[in-house]
Amino acid sequence: MKSSDDNQNDNNDVDLEWEEWKPTEISFRRHMFAGSIAGLAEHITMFPIDTIKTHLQCQRCGSSSPMQTWNCASRIVGSNGIFSLWRGVSAMFAGCIPAHAAYFGIFEMSKRYLEIDRDREHHPIKAAVCGAVAAVAHDVIMTPFDTIKQRMQLGQFRSIPHCAASLIRAEGPRALYLSFSTTLMMNIPYGCILVPINESAKKVLNPQDLQQRRLPSSLLAGCLAGGAAALLTTPLDVVKTRLQTQALPPDPPQLQPCGRYASSSSSINRGFSSSSVVPSPSVQGAVATARLVLQEAGWRGFLRGALPRLVVQAPAAAISWTTYDQLKGLLNTLDLL
Repeated sequence: MKSSDDNQNDNNDVDLEWEEWKPTEISFRRHMFAGSIAGLAEHITMFPIDTIKTHLQCQRCGSSSPMQTWNCASRIVGSNGIFSLWRGVSAMFAGCIPAHAAYFGIFEMSKRYLEIDRDREHHPIKAAVCGAVAAVAHDVIMTPFDTIKQRMQLGQFRSIPHCAASLIRAEGPRALYLSFSTTLMMNIPYGCILVPINESAKKVLNPQDLQQRRLPSSLLAGCLAGGAAALLTTPLDVVKTRLQTQALPPDPPQLQPCGRYASSSSSINRGFSSSSVVPSPSVQGAVATARLVLQEAGWRGFLRGALPRLVVQAPAAAISWTTYDQLKGLLNTLDLL
């Protein structure tokens, strides 16, 4: 029979075998700080392309082709200037710091609970579960900020307080979480796809040096994982974007980014005035919104914004996960936090 001292030694040995979570070396604060910086690095780099994707998915452009994506970007810049591509970036800043801190913190806690790194074997199913749990934590925080961000990206509001006050006054606080269920429907499978592919690709690309996670292999693994997850969840992203922006009044025709009038059946163009007060949404749920997209554009409508979404998410995942890994290692080496 083992003594209490022997059991304590065994527990210490187990702790030393965990690859990602080492309480004596990497604190929870370090994971959260590294995660928040990773989120900032990801969104700052990709934000202008995300703005183009939002316009495309709101049917401000009528096609999902690469040329139409370029035309959309050109007309946004031509009509409103280059800095219009950064509209809503303040809402992104406000939301992504706590959201990504929660994401990576919960991710590491889930890995510890499921003992993923205990035996140094590959556990893609457990990794997928960790990605899903982390996505829920992220979305609880980020969804209202994402709603505000997308409405600001379309040029309808001056600031976060202006957008939030107008939205709550016209639609009620519930509007901030109107797309929450759809966001979860998108980001849970997104996390289930991204995390195991990212971990698997790292093992394939860097089988002998996984502990150090060399920069090239980490970036490539993140690109592959982010691209695959983005493409497979684009239809749900279209529905989410339409839910979050459907009540917006239309732009004046001369300012519409793609140089054409919005469809009369569009959920953002139903006789609303261009006042700052947002009218109540005419579609209340994901299923109704999906039907509307199908009615307006057919099945191709669910692929609107697929190209800019791929261009955003593939490098964004690489930047985010690589920044996170490198920064948490640096914090550990410098013994900060």
